[in-house]
Amino acid sequence: MKQPFVLTACVSAAILVSACSEEPIIEPVGPLPPPLNGTAFIDPDVLTVQGPNALTGLTPLGVGSRVMYDGRIEAEATYDTWLFEASFIPSLLLEIRVNAEFDSISAVDLADLYAERFGVLPQVLREGVETLSVHGGLESIVGLNRDLVVHADQGEAHRIQGFLEEVMAHETVHISLDAEHSSSPSWKAAQASDLRFISSVADVSPDTEDLAESFGAWLAVRWAGDGITDFLRAIIETAIPARLQYLDAQNFEMYPVVD
Repeated sequence: MKQPFVLTACVSAAILVSACSEEPIIEPVGPLPPPLNGTAFIDPDVLTVQGPNALTGLTPLGVGSRVMYDGRIEAEATYDTWLFEASFIPSLLLEIRVNAEFDSISAVDLADLYAERFGVLPQVLREGVETLSVHGGLESIVGLNRDLVVHADQGEAHRIQGFLEEVMAHETVHISLDAEHSSSPSWKAAQASDLRFISSVADVSPDTEDLAESFGAWLAVRWAGDGITDFLRAIIETAIPARLQYLDAQNFEMYPVVD
């Protein structure tokens, strides 16, 4: 009579020991995932129009023709515009060009709105911007060369949400700081030291977005005071300490922003 097959405890133990004696497979540990989605939208109180403002005046200049980038066609084109000159401390001038698709009253309102919001930005970001162009539409606000391009419907959505100033700050980093800092050896060293990005926006486009995203986070932890929570502050300071130290060391002129 055949004996039934029985796996004894000894055999089971032998198999277990054999399996456990194999060298463990160690997966390499990569950079930690970014803790935030985008730093222009972490808190509406990082910059606020209720605070100090560098704007000193806004003067209508009449009408004129200007070549401006338009996100609706993703190209430059020549437009008839309502022109304004905004002045800011310290002796900074900004030409605001409002597309003549708006009537004269709406153009004045838009120039007032964006001059006031621009005056909230720290001086280091305002210094590199020469013009601010306003079109209709829901396309993104972008900083191109020395021009801050705004699409009024999207800008209004940001204003209602409370993030218009923060988005403008992000885009003016591209205008005023990218060329000098985003490829500098010290900045690259800070990136390597931190081993992670502050946001998914920076992670996806590290060469073009990391500086602007990190500046937004630095603005929040160093200059927003109690405008952000202690929890958010801890997240940022833990994630990118070397980048924060790099930005600290630049001694940027921040007026009218105060900590």
